[in-house]
Amino acid sequence: MSKKTPKRFLDQLLRDTARTLTPPTDPKAVLNAVCATLSPQLDRPVRLKFVKFPNEMGISGVTLAKDDEYIVVVEDTAPDQHKFVIAGHELGHCYFQTLGVHYPTGLSAAARRLLARNDDDVPWDEVAAMATRSADATDPEAEWEAEQCGLRLAAKFHKLVGPQAGTGHPTQETLADRLSSSLGNFGGL
Repeated sequence: MSKKTPKRFLDQLLRDTARTLTPPTDPKAVLNAVCATLSPQLDRPVRLKFVKFPNEMGISGVTLAKDDEYIVVVEDTAPDQHKFVIAGHELGHCYFQTLGVHYPTGLSAAARRLLARNDDDVPWDEVAAMATRSADATDPEAEWEAEQCGLRLAAKFHKLVGPQAGTGHPTQETLADRLSSSLGNFGGL
């Protein structure tokens, strides 16, 4: 499969996904639809999971690559538009194959606990190790490519979600929210 630029990849993915939606649509439903649209383009399906990461971890998303699926885990307490940034970033890693870690024989105990949402039982230090998965996690080009995917997905938030779906241009406030989201600041600028 030839890889597109982040812009071409996300534009085509969202055009294909938009055909399956009737706005206004719930943000999580949109993200699940994006994953369903992307799955046939990859070597395995993409499943989305929302969890609450401990604040002190500084992690808002991680992708677990199994033989039979990708599991994209997104911070559940992030604002909806920031969830788009996080999910888009992780989906970019799936599409561009810059995950760097694969669980061929099954997920680690930490990953299984994370997905089971047994928050008291999750070894968060192991989850943090999964999030800083490989040399790709520190490769500026791979991270920028993934971040462009997240920012492009978030830029389409108001066209896909909520009462403003499909209308108007972003306001100064929504631009500030997007910048804040891309910088990972949940509280605003």
